[in-house]
Amino acid sequence: MLEGLLSVGAMGLLLYAVIRALQSRPGPPAVAAGQWLTAHYDVNGRTRVVVHKVAPGGGQVLDEHVIAEIPVNDPEYDVLFMTAMATARQRKAIFETEE
Repeated sequence: MLEGLLSVGAMGLLLYAVIRALQSRPGPPAVAAGQWLTAHYDVNGRTRVVVHKVAPGGGQVLDEHVIAEIPVNDPEYDVLFMTAMATARQRKAIFETEE
């Protein structure tokens, strides 16, 4: 009986040590440092409005969030584009405050 309790206690202590060790390890950063920018570009007849994070120097896109894709021949293109760009600017502001 005593041996069983000691075994369970030792296993519990080992499990606790493993959990603590895993929690104390710092994880990698979600995305490297950079600058958030709003942008738009055409892809196969659709305008893609995005917020992307660009590395210092502007050469590499580190992260990209698509806000909207709008067909270029949509009769409501101007309204949809302006709305998407406004949303992209809001999202950019949110991302900047989170860093």
